[in-house]
Amino acid sequence: MRLLGRLALASVGLVVGFLAVVSLREATMSTHYHVSPDSRTMIVLRASTHRGQSGQTLEEMVEAALLLCRLEVSSDIHGAAEPQPGAAGTYKVMVRPALDETNRRQLRGCLQDWRVDHLRVDVVRMVTT
Repeated sequence: MRLLGRLALASVGLVVGFLAVVSLREATMSTHYHVSPDSRTMIVLRASTHRGQSGQTLEEMVEAALLLCRLEVSSDIHGAAEPQPGAAGTYKVMVRPALDETNRRQLRGCLQDWRVDHLRVDVVRMVTT
């Protein structure tokens, strides 16, 4: 009877371990999905700088971060980052084709990773159309 109990406990442990590995794999695997070439994603960013280089504007720094992070995804930036009236440090930018879920995570992570010295960028929202 003790052997049967140990086998049952070992089986439960194996099943739980297998499910944990499968769940972790699914959560961390980069899987890209087809998006329509005509689709686009609008990204709203909030940026700020602290002790930035003299002669560099916040807008230039945001553009630099966008160009750098664009290399992480398979979409292109269309137009310049547009400052939003009445919201200092807030910019809107369009990318085409739309970002799939994996590209959204990659772009958000890249922008928020302080890739450009003295620049902090927060992604406020991403809207796909």
